[in-house]
Amino acid sequence: MMGKLLSDAQIQGFRDDGYVSGIPVLDPAEVADLVARTEAFEAERPQDVAWAFDIKANLLLDWVYRLGCNDRLLDAVEDLIGPDLLMTNGVYRNKNPGSAVDYGWHQDSARIQVEPCFIIAYVALSPATPENGCLRVIPGTHDRVRPFSLTEGSGQRRRLVARVIDVDESAAIDLPLAPGEAAIFHSNLIHGSAPNRSDARRMALLYDYTPADARQNVGHGSGQLVRGTDRWGHFAPEPVPEPGLTEANVLGRRAILSTYHENVLMGPRLPGETVTFPDRPY
Repeated sequence: MMGKLLSDAQIQGFRDDGYVSGIPVLDPAEVADLVARTEAFEAERPQDVAWAFDIKANLLLDWVYRLGCNDRLLDAVEDLIGPDLLMTNGVYRNKNPGSAVDYGWHQDSARIQVEPCFIIAYVALSPATPENGCLRVIPGTHDRVRPFSLTEGSGQRRRLVARVIDVDESAAIDLPLAPGEAAIFHSNLIHGSAPNRSDARRMALLYDYTPADARQNVGHGSGQLVRGTDRWGHFAPEPVPEPGLTEANVLGRRAILSTYHENVLMGPRLPGETVTFPDRPY
């Protein structure tokens, strides 16, 4: 029997290879609306873009939250990890023409493991191509966490990120997407993206979805319940943002990231480490 949105072949492909791509999520009008909201914010509040588009933007910007609740997207996610869903992150990943940002080979679950696994949805707001730095994956590498080293993230100052030590790049494939399409991949899948060597901007929103019954092996995460029920309470509840970048949204996100800082985005707290995250200066 087919899932709510995905075919049996797509679901089996995810199980075998760790990803499914080319999922239609948004129509052209919906894409245009999101691009317009994004560009209007960038024009009106350029000083806030760097932090407001980063970790848990879904707690700051109502349109980021709403896209994460899109029924077509959630249908695909439910087909892969079940009916009780937490959205545990929403973040922009834009690359301007000529951007040198290179998200090296990594696994999102490397530093803190979650069981059952969470998954990541990449929703394209512009064409994603090999030339402008589309998502690249190594199929079948979602079976376990590989050895990694810690480094400061590209474009993510003061944030330690895990980079897989030995990668067989000959097995990598590109995941080109049209605007409005999504790729969904397992949190253990080795993936990355190259710099934007084109004259076109790459725009995307990425979401983490976690089964409500999941547990972290370190720390305590948090999330927004976007489908089903949470009978387990392993993740702290997060608020729904008000329209616009309001003071309540800013303070609510700050409280969540300060309290539940040992999450898959920020990793385990190291001895003597001061908790930092992108935030409005205060």
